[in-house]
Amino acid sequence: MLRKIVTISAAGIALATLGPIAQAATTSATASATVLTPIAISTTTNMSFGDLYADNVSSGTVVLAVDGSRTTTGGASLGTTPGTAAVFAVTGNVSATYVVTLPSTDVTLTSGANTMIVNTFSDNSLGALDGTGNDSFNVGATLNVGISQAPGAYSGSFNVTVNYN
Repeated sequence: MLRKIVTISAAGIALATLGPIAQAATTSATASATVLTPIAISTTTNMSFGDLYADNVSSGTVVLAVDGSRTTTGGASLGTTPGTAAVFAVTGNVSATYVVTLPSTDVTLTSGANTMIVNTFSDNSLGALDGTGNDSFNVGATLNVGISQAPGAYSGSFNVTVNYN
């Protein structure tokens, strides 16, 4: 009987020193993702500085505002054909905001071997798509006209980029 008491006591002491028995618990979580509409831009209207005259005494500029109006400085004067600001359409996520990146370096327009520089680009973007995921904005710039700039039809291209904020 003593042996039983000793064995039971030893078992009780062993259980008491083990502490509580560990328990496991499991739960689950849901994973999700939302694929957004890619932002896109397209040209609606190309930029035109209209027609102009170059002075043979001094260089000048034609500043094309975002509303299509033109002003001149120096030896450049306006002809009768009006200018048009470039117009861009943006599509993407409803009510999303975006930023516009315009050229930060000079853009060269060419007519044969002759060139003119366009720079100082500006836009009137509000940077927000409407309730249907659409927006548009205009871009203007400054055309640098050289002394006795050679007559001709000058053209060149430039990039405008839009990115979600």
